[in-house]
Amino acid sequence: MRSVQRVRCLLAAVVATLTVGACASTIEGTGTADVGARGTDSATPTESTESTEPTETTETTESTQPTEQTDDDGELTCEGEGVVAPAGQPFCFTLPMGFTQDEIDVDNSAGSSASYTTGAVLNQRDVVVFSVYDLNIDSDDLSDQAVADALAPIITQLGEQGFEFESTEPVLEEVDGARAFFYQGSDATGLFSETYFIFRGFTELQVNCQWAAEREALLAGCEEILGSLQVTG
Repeated sequence: MRSVQRVRCLLAAVVATLTVGACASTIEGTGTADVGARGTDSATPTESTESTEPTETTETTESTQPTEQTDDDGELTCEGEGVVAPAGQPFCFTLPMGFTQDEIDVDNSAGSSASYTTGAVLNQRDVVVFSVYDLNIDSDDLSDQAVADALAPIITQLGEQGFEFESTEPVLEEVDGARAFFYQGSDATGLFSETYFIFRGFTELQVNCQWAAEREALLAGCEEILGSLQVTG
């Protein structure tokens, strides 16, 4: 029988409504926002940490136009040893050495739950969590600022709950040619997190790289995952 990892996840994903509202949820205590949830209900660190930086970062802009993204042809082409490609899911990646794929038990405190979750697990508290959210609007039509505005209430709420963020403004990055809104933070239990909210079309994929002890190994694995990750919308 396959085991299920129960982990505390610092940031639960953002799913936006048509009007870009917000809500909060947890993987044993975390937050999400809403950019069009369709279907299921689903911290400044004491020392600043280095981003895995899959691409050059920029500030979110006030533009009414979304950042240009690489076209998505709807095909996932991950190949080779160690590929993780969950059936029917809009992403795939290569599992780093020393990590295992395992199910993740998500515990909601509020808001929408992911339609699918899985994890690349180093140990119980050092893990990369993947959460899929189905959107009822095309996120490619939303400006960077509109998505950032959808995230803002959740970040505020999490701050009120004791999460500390290096910055409450997201850094705009790119993963597989898609927009990724990056936050860094920690909580009072000693968990640190680098989280990417990745938007492409009608898909939002949250990649939460979190650690309690093995920071270097976890972040190296996270960087490898982000480098191989493919997302379709």
